[in-house]
Amino acid sequence: MTNAVTTSVAEKEFTLVRTFEAPRELVFEAFTNPEHLSRWWAPYPYTIPTCRIDLRPGGIWHYAMRSPEGEEHWSRAVYHEIVRPERVVYAATFADEHANPVGGIPEHIGTLLFDEYDGRTTLTVRIQTATPVDAKTLLEMGMAEGLMMGLNQLEAVLARLRG
Repeated sequence: MTNAVTTSVAEKEFTLVRTFEAPRELVFEAFTNPEHLSRWWAPYPYTIPTCRIDLRPGGIWHYAMRSPEGEEHWSRAVYHEIVRPERVVYAATFADEHANPVGGIPEHIGTLLFDEYDGRTTLTVRIQTATPVDAKTLLEMGMAEGLMMGLNQLEAVLARLRG
């Protein structure tokens, strides 16, 4: 197994795939428990000082990423679908500290797929946008690289959770 994240780009979406040495229930938990998610979601050296999750269709995932200089960037996602431990679908954008959308980046649909085989989990992260320009904007702002950094940090979190 390789620790590499593979990335593919299409007209209005991009996809990242990574395999973890962990059962999918544990990987799913790392994505849906705010205590775990706040340990790895932000690209290094950013941190997640605030992370709230209302894990149900229509529920909101609201978090702040803090830069090393102390600047906070808030985001929110509204869950559309949750099938434990197989799939999570959400719509995300920037927000304020009260979870009100503020724009700044195109809203996008994130789909997380958790596939287990032989105790390993292959995670597929698919980011879909309304237009090719929106996809290009997200890629140019470094979203794919940020997600890759987070997935690399997730490996260490999963190792701690496995004990």
